[in-house]
Parts: sequence; structure tokens; C-alpha cells
Amino acid sequence: MKKTLLLCLAAILILTVFVGCAPKSPSAAEANTSQETMVTDTSNKEVKILAEVNGKYFTESTRHGVVFKDGSNGEKSVLRGLTDEKEFHDALLAIGAEPGNNVTLDCMTKGVKVEGTKLDVFVTWEGLGKEIPFNDIITSSEPRPMDIRFGGNLERAKEKNTGCILCLDSCAVGITSNSSYETGASKEIKFFGNKEVLPADGTTVTVIFRIAQ
Repeated sequence: MKKTLLLCLAAILILTVFVGCAPKSPSAAEANTSQETMVTDTSNKEVKILAEVNGKYFTESTRHGVVFKDGSNGEKSVLRGLTDEKEFHDALLAIGAEPGNNVTLDCMTKGVKVEGTKLDVFVTWEGLGKEIPFNDIITSSEPRPMDIRFGGNLERAKEKNTGCILCLDSCAVGITSNSSYETGASKEIKFFGNKEVLPADGTTVTVIFRIAQ
């Protein structure tokens, strides 16, 4: 009887050790971490990404609206994106946007305007209770109505790895950029984050890209 009991206890101990050593399956939160920073809604033809306010650009100028945090320009934008720009490019394709791919690196000093599907871009954050146009969170030394286009530029995005998601003037690398300002415009025109509209530095916001009607 004692021998049987000892064998049972030994078996239980062995099973406990093996269960404890077995690799853990990622939790739902861990598995969805990358997905939670971007939501692709094909029905409403929109892509939502998370970003953080970079208060540095309330007082310093930049031509970068949203840049993925892990890109080489990740700390050079009004909003620090939490989504990889290459994945964002593919999400725009998924909602039916068509890339312009008309701006090359040679065009960057030639006054070319980016083409591609027109996108309405909005920003919101917890407690705001509404969406506000991206144009409202930017100030400029020469204000113009914002005209965001799906520039494309996937291959250059892969090559340069800048992380650029939304540039404030036409760009050969950014996935989207502002056609209201031709390439090279930022040499003369200064852009800033609007501290009168945006929440405090480090606040998480949602940026919404929606195919214009």
C-alpha cells in the first residue's frame, strides 16, 4: 500500500515539474499587442493607428507629422507612431486606397506634388469625445488646407527605414504626405504641433485615415 502511495506521489511530482517547464502560450494581450496599435476597417474604408504626442515639436519645427517610433526619424515627428509604416502601407491597400508612387528622391527639390488616393485624416484621444481634423493639430508659417495622399513609396520605406507614416509636405519616402505643399517646401515653411489643440507630451492619441468621399 505504501509502495503504491509513493509511486502515485512520485508521478504527481513529475507531472508538476513538466507542466511548470512547458513553454507558456502567449496570453491574448501578448498575442494581440501588435494588432492593437492598428485597426483596419474595410467596411468603413479606414485605418486607425495609435501614436504619442511629442511635445518637443510644440516649439521646434519639423516636416514630420507621424513617424513609427522604431524608424530612424522616430523622434522627429509631432506624433510618435506605434505602428510599423510598412504594415500601415498594406493596411491602406486593404481598404482600397491606391498609391501614387509619383515622387522619387530626385523630385525632392523640384516642387513636385504627391499623388494617390486622397485621405481624410483625423485625431482623437481619451476624453475628447470627438474626432478633429489632422490639420487642426498642426500650425504652419504658411497655412494651407491639408490634402493628404497615399503616396505609397513602399520600396523606399523598406530601403530607408525612416518610419515615415505622414509627412507634412510631399515626400518620396513617407507612406502618406501632404500634397498641399510641394517637395522642398519645408526648406522655407515651418511646421509645428499645435499646443493649443493637442494634449500633453506623451499622451496616447488615435490617428484615423479614411478614404475621402
